[in-house]
Amino acid sequence: MHKNITILYPKSKFTVEQLQKLEFLNNVSFADSKSGLENQVKVSKDTEILGFYPDLYGKSASRILLEILESCPNIKGVALNAVNIDCVDKQYCQERGIAISVVPDCTTEAVAEHILALLLCASKRIIINDRRTYRRRYQPELGQELRGKMLGVIGLGPIGERVAKLGQGIGMSVIAYNEPITRMEHVARGTIGEVLYRADAVVINLALNEETKGFLSKERINNLKEGVIIINMVNRLLVNEKAMAEALKSGRVSQYVFEAQSIKGSPFDDIETALVFKPFASFTKESMQRSIDWWASNIKGLARGAPHHPASLE
Repeated sequence: MHKNITILYPKSKFTVEQLQKLEFLNNVSFADSKSGLENQVKVSKDTEILGFYPDLYGKSASRILLEILESCPNIKGVALNAVNIDCVDKQYCQERGIAISVVPDCTTEAVAEHILALLLCASKRIIINDRRTYRRRYQPELGQELRGKMLGVIGLGPIGERVAKLGQGIGMSVIAYNEPITRMEHVARGTIGEVLYRADAVVINLALNEETKGFLSKERINNLKEGVIIINMVNRLLVNEKAMAEALKSGRVSQYVFEAQSIKGSPFDDIETALVFKPFASFTKESMQRSIDWWASNIKGLARGAPHHPASLE
């Protein structure tokens, strides 16, 4: 197991327990991702196993990873601290026989709690009142209590299920739509139309694809319960934004809460009930530590020739 291992992340960021997983591997070196590409290429040139954290490089992750790999003649595997391989040139790695491993999604609790927090903020109009106060235009908005209200969950994946349980925990009844049908205790099942028509708050947890793009269409928005709160932490392309803006202005939708890198060119300018945030729902100390735990295990697995969570390069 005497392999040269390079981890492009500061050693100081690993816990004692995480370092213990790596200490017996020998020849493990660490480099700060901020040290510059030239230095990272230099420290990685003899590596056989590379630990790479794509989020630290943003849109440049694919280019930087490929450049580093091209400088590593002995590379055998890459352990990504990521749930996908979007930054990987799959054909290049196939041709060179480079194994890739990923980490499982460690953000379920973080995102579900974030959604609950936003739901509470929206129901009490906390964010709107705060922004008005900051602008010296304070005019108190009447909030509402969530106990006894109905929460609609579209998509019962791990996050959707946890949101449903958290909603129940504060006294909400829950109705959900999922395909295929998923049964949960004390959760009513309904069609998409039933969930949208009956719920006082709707959380959208659908993966974005060609089928779900524009899921919340003008027709479906017009069938929403009057005064509903909509939360979308997945992708703004799931929602017809023009129709949503009209619904916010008319009051059919009380508040629309979503994450986006940018709202340039959106119809939500000057609509204070459209609450947009830069993506940070998954950014918690605990989720990051869980992710690094798995990352360290994957590096160890690759060094042993038995990677955990190997990624398909097909």
